[in-house]
Amino acid sequence: MALWQKLYYTGIGLILLLIVIGELVWVPDPLRWGTRFYWIDLLDLLIYLLALVPFLWMVAALVHLAATPTRGMKIFRGIISFVCLVSIIIVLTIPKKLEYSATALILSLLLIATDLVIHERKQRKLPRQNLIVFGVTLVLLALMLWPTNYLVTYPGITLNMNRYAQAEGGARHGDISGVLIFERPAFPIDWVYAKLFKDYSFEIENLGMSLGEYNQEVRTEKEDANAAGSAIAFQKVGLGKGINSKGVRITAVLQHTQASEVLQPSDVITALNDQPIMMIQDLSERMKAVKPGETIRLSITRKTAKVDVKVTTRASDDDPTRASIGIMIANELTYDIPDLVTYHSYLLHEGGPSHGAMLALTLIDQLTPCGVTYGHHVAGTGTIEPDGSVGPVGGLVQKAYTISRTNADVFFVPVENEADARKGAPNLKIVPVRTLDDILTWLKANPQTGAPACSS
Repeated sequence: MALWQKLYYTGIGLILLLIVIGELVWVPDPLRWGTRFYWIDLLDLLIYLLALVPFLWMVAALVHLAATPTRGMKIFRGIISFVCLVSIIIVLTIPKKLEYSATALILSLLLIATDLVIHERKQRKLPRQNLIVFGVTLVLLALMLWPTNYLVTYPGITLNMNRYAQAEGGARHGDISGVLIFERPAFPIDWVYAKLFKDYSFEIENLGMSLGEYNQEVRTEKEDANAAGSAIAFQKVGLGKGINSKGVRITAVLQHTQASEVLQPSDVITALNDQPIMMIQDLSERMKAVKPGETIRLSITRKTAKVDVKVTTRASDDDPTRASIGIMIANELTYDIPDLVTYHSYLLHEGGPSHGAMLALTLIDQLTPCGVTYGHHVAGTGTIEPDGSVGPVGGLVQKAYTISRTNADVFFVPVENEADARKGAPNLKIVPVRTLDDILTWLKANPQTGAPACSS
């Protein structure tokens, strides 16, 4: 077998291996390098190994091109080399755009398959060997990557929150871990993994949006959680005013309603019938006095303009006696973050709000002389709300199991998620909390035996 053929086949085998490694990337998570670097830090480097596949194919095509006598085949193998080079560039420069990398690699694979088949047909009429190789390859790729109508949730990886976020002027004191789990469209091979590993769960896919829209939504949630966690942390140490609401933002307007004629997404409601609206609770209280079919006057901010509009209400779908405007809303929040917080971008941390509580705790720990963990290696999950409460999140069975595989002393979870957390890790020290203050109070009341003394 010629060198170029060996390189082609090696690349095919490597891409299959890397797919399996990627789908089981959570397994080595307990690995640590000192106290700062976690497995997720190494993954930022390992993901670039994907570029080795088109590199092998490019070298193979160039070697084959050098031995090619005919002009037409020289051009064809030159095209293969160019496409593989483009694939390398895509993998190395935009690694988060996996759809681009996948498209480039599939095109490269089809081209090298064609090259191998053409070469074999010179030796025999039916290129049986390569048809078998690529038939098996396609079957394996379908098992590994063909999306089903299910979503799979499975154990994930931990991240060092002190590496993820750093407050200007702050110093690292304690060990605090966040936890990420995987949730994605299920592939056929996931049912095999579920037989080999624990805590794989499946449910019918019901995102209500495209995967691209979903990914964008969780990225936005991540940014909001970063802002909320930072603002709350600075407020707790006396350096800011925290989070304030200055109205109610319209996130969507129901079609075929009178509201859709005068209201737009991103409008901010600041008053109803001249009564000020600062947050959702205010709007809910004001709407209790409105009857279905009654016309109300809303004061809104649209971009920079202030506008008054009249809206005829409708009966709520849930309660015909209650008036509804026909909009989806969220508080229009302002975050007081007096000092810079820098964030480390992890390729595998796509988004979501569940790190909010641990982010706030981490920044408080950095900004407090001697810290607030009292010798504990802390792990936790939960959103952070404007009032400092810790909100429920999903995937607690998998998150608790992921934490149980590490050296964490305590795992803080929202009180609503306690049962699922205990199901995932019965032997883990799990502390249910309602607020960030609950976490701080527990840590202070339960210092770790032998914790080093600290003087500020």
